[in-house]
Amino acid sequence: MAKKIRKEPLPEPDFVSQLAFDEVLQQVDFDLRIKEFVVMDIDKANYIIKPNIPYRSDYFCIFLVQAGSVGFRLDDKSYEVFKGDAVFCPMSETFWVENIADDYCATYIFFSVDFISQAGFNYKSNNVLKSLSSDPTHIIRDEPELFRKLNFHLDELKQLNNKEKDNYYFNEMIWHHFSLVIYEIDNYFKKIEKPHVVTHREDELTTSFFKLVQEHFKEEHNVQFYADKLFISRKYLTKVINKTMFKTPRDIIHQVLAVEARLLLRNPNLNVNEVASQLKFSDQASFSKFFKKHTGRAPLEYRKDDLY
Repeated sequence: MAKKIRKEPLPEPDFVSQLAFDEVLQQVDFDLRIKEFVVMDIDKANYIIKPNIPYRSDYFCIFLVQAGSVGFRLDDKSYEVFKGDAVFCPMSETFWVENIADDYCATYIFFSVDFISQAGFNYKSNNVLKSLSSDPTHIIRDEPELFRKLNFHLDELKQLNNKEKDNYYFNEMIWHHFSLVIYEIDNYFKKIEKPHVVTHREDELTTSFFKLVQEHFKEEHNVQFYADKLFISRKYLTKVINKTMFKTPRDIIHQVLAVEARLLLRNPNLNVNEVASQLKFSDQASFSKFFKKHTGRAPLEYRKDDLY
């Protein structure tokens, strides 16, 4: 059974060891396509954090305990996590590792704030990340199906970020799997924190809606299309997505479009008009208006900042 022990507060240390994202990348033994996130397996032998020394990272971390256990301390609370537990750790929190089992092994994903933004999550304003960062640590226990899903997405992300693996749509698939990791975790906490109960039907509709958006977002920007595909009214679809995701269907479609637009604008072989055409905007002006609304910058300004 998981333990949570209250202790006397530790004094703020005079020196905190800083964990830099660049140091994490140095541990990777293959070339990464995107150097702003990495998935790796860590056991006691390659665990670089020393016990009872304060650390603080400049990146986010999610880890899934595959075997053994690890104990750590945040502020005045100690936690111990075991096989089958998943943990979300916000950046910039001071923590101490108190103990690590000899058979400990966990799958980690480390990711930067920049990567979150590229995947469509604005750290300063996004409700998902605000929710997940409102507490120093979030631990998911006794949820084998969710643990299985997270394992699957992390394994896919690891393979997709390996330059040696051929995949034409690696960018799209990376943010797809990463988004699902974040939404799965936040959805779990929202379900246990919120008084309303999401029905099986609502959960199924939400999953089906996300799948349809992934398949059709480039051609279909209208919520009515997705409602028709699901054989429900637009009003009911909006009600369900608002309840399950705390966003409107239109918000989600636009978020996906904005992420894809960023990816396409990084391609120097495509001009802005071609990007607008690929995303089925009526003209370059309407695309530019949409892009500026969702990113705060005009497409040409974004491309200049990103490429130079």
